[in-house]
Amino acid sequence: MLPLSENLYLIHPFSAGEGKTRAMAKGPVLCYRDHIFAGESAGFGLPVLKTARQTIFPSLASSRSLQSRVIETVYHLNLTNTWQILRFKVPPAFTILMEGIVRRYMEHPRLQRSLLKIRRVLCTLFQIRSTMMQGLSFGYCRVLYKTGYNRLEVRVNGQDLESRGKLILLNEVAGTGFSRLKTGREIRDGKSFLPWQPCAIDAVIENTELHLGFSLSFPQTLETSLFQLAAGRETARDLNWAGLNLTASQPIFTYQVSFYP
Repeated sequence: MLPLSENLYLIHPFSAGEGKTRAMAKGPVLCYRDHIFAGESAGFGLPVLKTARQTIFPSLASSRSLQSRVIETVYHLNLTNTWQILRFKVPPAFTILMEGIVRRYMEHPRLQRSLLKIRRVLCTLFQIRSTMMQGLSFGYCRVLYKTGYNRLEVRVNGQDLESRGKLILLNEVAGTGFSRLKTGREIRDGKSFLPWQPCAIDAVIENTELHLGFSLSFPQTLETSLFQLAAGRETARDLNWAGLNLTASQPIFTYQVSFYP
């Protein structure tokens, strides 16, 4: 357990939650008192690699506690989504097709709610399922997690990853409770909190019932133009997450997650 405050802490269950993400490693998961905000989320500071044709997810290579508030985890990027239709495994070309659909989905935020409804109908009608399966190795990413009062420092070292894609750090919680996105003076609640949208570094995701939220920041010495931030929330069949996803153009960097109880 990594403490953040009297009632707020992180646990590192390595595998927890709902849906297809149960099969992959997780970053530390946020907890408030007896609430565990895992859902179908990836936790905080979880590396994935996105190539032109597929998204590579991590399995756990190793994890060790360095101090009472410090954990170092090594992730092996070697898991990919595989799909089944009517209980039959589909060829790899279908995964490439799905990645193309996801890219179009991300590029058109205003259509995302409608597309999710269509997805739900098609998945039910044709019994479409996705699961994580071990595939080719894309290398290893080392992440050090260090907590202080209401903050998590994430130190990322992805220099051992193959440079065939973009390194993305997922920072997610369960979407059922965290339903508000604040960016500057703009507030998006519930359905107006879109599944995927680029956002500024001042974005905050909140659980309004518990008055709990989080945001990201960088050290002053770091050139923030090297990073892109996107916010998203999806609560549908096999989907239950809300988070801030950080795309990096360099393999070694540090950022901070600040929590607001």
